[in-house]
Formats: sequence, C-alpha cells, structure tokens
Amino acid sequence: MSIDPMAVWANMTLKIWPERYWMFDLSDTSAQDVANVFVASDARYSCLIRDQAGVSAIVDEAALERLKTEVSIRDSFGPFRVVSTDGELPFDVIGFLGPVLRVLNEHGIKAGPQCGAVFDHLFIYERDVERAMAFLEDFISQARACQ
Repeated sequence: MSIDPMAVWANMTLKIWPERYWMFDLSDTSAQDVANVFVASDARYSCLIRDQAGVSAIVDEAALERLKTEVSIRDSFGPFRVVSTDGELPFDVIGFLGPVLRVLNEHGIKAGPQCGAVFDHLFIYERDVERAMAFLEDFISQARACQ
C-alpha cells in the first residue's frame, strides 16, 4: 500500500541549516580529496555526487575554503541555504518532493532536491529562501487542512 505524500507533509516540520552553501563542479579525479573535506565537516550538511560529468559537491563556506586548497574547481553556484525535512519521513513514500518543487518552481524559485535515507533536502538560492519558506509553510498548512 502506498503512503500518501500529503499526509506526510501534514505532519512535517522543516529545518533551515544556518550555514551558507555552495555547489561545485569538480573533476572526477577530485573525489578522494573532496571526500576528505566531507569527513572534516561532519557537523554540517554536505552532499557529494559522482556522475558522468565528474564530481559535484555541496558544502558550507567553512569547508569551501579547505576545498579550494585541495582541488581544482571548474565552476561554482550559490550561495544557497539548505532546507531539510525535520520530521518522520518514511523512505517508501512516493512523490513526496514533487508537489513542493512544483509550487516553488511556479514562483520562479529553483530548489535542488537531495534525498537522504532519513531526511530530504532542498538547496535554494539564499536570495530566495525567505520566499521559499513562506510557500513551504503555506503548503504544509494546506496539507494539514486536508487531513
């Protein structure tokens, strides 16, 4: 039986990580050096992706300074703030982020999703995070009203 994503949103709270974050495009050969930076910043949100383009990393500004000394950065994006789910999120819920991404995108807000095993995350340009949070809080209120 599938889990209703709106029922999950109705009981969800959100967390905004206090740090500023940046996304970097790095060469594939940088993976080990980037992983070392991740270990050094274990108290903060971070994300490492290896795909056909190489390595992408999302790190806070403190880790950024160390990263710049360790690897060659091809491109960077940001600053971002990371908004995370902070409530019970069943792993098997299907279509959970889709409705909020639609709302944010319809208002011209880029929200990059990253899914963890326990929490989901959206990295949002810092300039848009206050507007995004207003839309997200309204979305959660509407989900609660439908329950």
